[in-house]
Amino acid sequence: MSVARAATLLRPRATQGALTAVNRRHSHHDSHGHAAEESVAYPAEPGFNTPLWRGTILFGLLAVGFYKFAPERGDDVYLTRYLSYLSTPRDVWARLNERHLELSQEASKNIMLQANAKRPDMHRFRHPQTIVAGSPHCNPVGAVPNTQ
Repeated sequence: MSVARAATLLRPRATQGALTAVNRRHSHHDSHGHAAEESVAYPAEPGFNTPLWRGTILFGLLAVGFYKFAPERGDDVYLTRYLSYLSTPRDVWARLNERHLELSQEASKNIMLQANAKRPDMHRFRHPQTIVAGSPHCNPVGAVPNTQ
């Protein structure tokens, strides 16, 4: 289905009055190139003096100026000193990282201990009544020879 056909199906049906207005606009004279001039006033298109373009150009000039006149990397400038004042010292981070490493190792040891754990071996006897057969307390008198 063509797009034009789909558009006509989706468009609401025009009333009789609207049809006559459409027919008046597209009269016989329009087909000869004598179209009536429309009296629609379009707004002027924005130029390069809009706030967006002004801000873009101003930001570009500021960026170029900052890049050209910014201090060298090795210089001890106010911005570097201020950032070093706000940041956490290096030894504090080293201490925190060392403590985190120790705790991670301890946690991994505990995890491995639990993962490798198994129940103790159990010896199950087929005939548990034979356990007492070797006891010296259950032998009748005279059953065990005197070895002295």
